[in-house]
Amino acid sequence: MPRKNYMTINAHETVQQMFDEFVSIKETQKTIALNDMLEMYMLAKDEDLYLELKRKYLNVEGVKQMLSDRDNEAPLTSDELFLFMKLGFSYDNKGNEYNGHETIQAYISDEAIRGYTWFSTQALYYGMSQKRVDEYNKAIRMGKKVTLLFCIGEKAGGENDIAYKADVLEILSFKQPSALSSNDYPSLWHGETARIWIKLKNIQEEDLLSAKLFEVTSTGADLQQVINNSQYHFGYISLK
Repeated sequence: MPRKNYMTINAHETVQQMFDEFVSIKETQKTIALNDMLEMYMLAKDEDLYLELKRKYLNVEGVKQMLSDRDNEAPLTSDELFLFMKLGFSYDNKGNEYNGHETIQAYISDEAIRGYTWFSTQALYYGMSQKRVDEYNKAIRMGKKVTLLFCIGEKAGGENDIAYKADVLEILSFKQPSALSSNDYPSLWHGETARIWIKLKNIQEEDLLSAKLFEVTSTGADLQQVINNSQYHFGYISLK
């Protein structure tokens, strides 16, 4: 089986010998030289396709969505507020793998112990802005309904659509990954750190709401489309 991130290139023996001597004289690592060569080949053959793929694999659109969410300071005026989370595979503190449905079931089981559980994510590498966290927590204290909608990715046992929902009770966000002050979350992940912690209850399957009904609040982008393009993993969404 081929090793991940490795490739085999067959070339004429003379070309291989020339290449070996060239990188030796220039004191350049073969990996660096081959990366440059592959990029130059794609650029020379089809510049437009190369740039399109570069944007895709650098996740340029995804970063734009995250930055828009971070900088969005629009007031929370809707009667019901929605947060979105796309789940892929997760790994417990022993390295065991769980698909999206198995991950949610672990949280449902933990919620049954005390009536709530804490969900964590690193999906935003800068965390949520403190102003936005304060606004959500204030809205919750005033009785406004805040719902976290979970999408399960196709590669993680789902259909790239909303599969579960939960009521949000409180949100914590940190600039650096931090541990929760309690163990009120599944023991599978005890000891982990995260930038965002969300206190949840009433985690349940969702059969009525689908991604096509929502848009990204900050940009108006269609939620189903950005999910399909793997451009959005956590953020603020609104009904269209």
